[in-house]
Amino acid sequence: MRAHLFALLAAALVLAPGAVHAQTDPGGTAQDWPTKPIRMIVPQAAGGAPDVVARFVCETLSLSLGQQILVENRAGDGTIGAQAAARAPADGYTYLFAPASVLVINVFISQFLPYSPEDDFVPVAMVGMSPLALAVQPELKVNSLAELIALAKANPDKLAFASPGQRTLPGMLGEMLNARAGIRMLQVPYKGAQGVVDTMAGRTQLTIQGIPAIAGTVQQGQLQAIAVSSAKRLPELPDVPTFSETLPGFEFNGWFAIVAPAGTPAAPIARMNRELGRILENAEVAARLRSLGVYTDGTGSPEQVEAFFRGERSYWSRVVRELKIEPE
Repeated sequence: MRAHLFALLAAALVLAPGAVHAQTDPGGTAQDWPTKPIRMIVPQAAGGAPDVVARFVCETLSLSLGQQILVENRAGDGTIGAQAAARAPADGYTYLFAPASVLVINVFISQFLPYSPEDDFVPVAMVGMSPLALAVQPELKVNSLAELIALAKANPDKLAFASPGQRTLPGMLGEMLNARAGIRMLQVPYKGAQGVVDTMAGRTQLTIQGIPAIAGTVQQGQLQAIAVSSAKRLPELPDVPTFSETLPGFEFNGWFAIVAPAGTPAAPIARMNRELGRILENAEVAARLRSLGVYTDGTGSPEQVEAFFRGERSYWSRVVRELKIEPE
């Protein structure tokens, strides 16, 4: 199911049912909105990958909408920014640019959230998927995921993989690989880029990271990518198989979406969805997003995004139970 996230996309944008009544909404019509700058809350610190993606999208949206979109960073684990967006006026001028962790995963790994992803937000648009890559130190002499699994089975607890942390997507992917392949590799959490550096130096044998974090090292031969977590092979790494080519059904991706505070009028949501859809169809925009590790397949209608969220909640509920992750 996750391999066909947008299989239901129609050729034309399907608007939310309420959009046909947008003329009577407090937010006015989609044509006369916006009349002032828009606030986009990014629940991560400035300068990180999510912030760079958000700012690029907001810059292009600003030009399309004719109003500036002001990016407001809220550093932390995502909860501070999400809470701020949830409490913002539902007037069509505040949005949340959020990753999968904020809108889905945190519900299952956190004991308490100061916001409800289901009740406090309404979907606006998908931005794109953010797949991961598994890369090995060349001296390991492993050329495929199957070879890595065989080596790990022969050497339990001897191979170590670097990740950004045990409760991050890369960390959970590594543990899922352990579970699905019946192997035991050790996870070594790092902050920043040190995990990639240590894998290149041989201190860890492999690393799981977002595509931009390892693309340069792979091109220079410092690391060898042997699997990507996307549903299909990526244009930037065409010779690298997906995990599912070795382990059928194994797909494990992050993503970014835009949501609005619950109660936001349909008209601005429809306009935002439509303009972003036009932007994502642009080949140069799509190429720039890919360079940032985000692969777009259209925005989806608000209903389709909501259906995607429901599927993701079900998926991540199963993942957290399978990995025995306790809420903190």
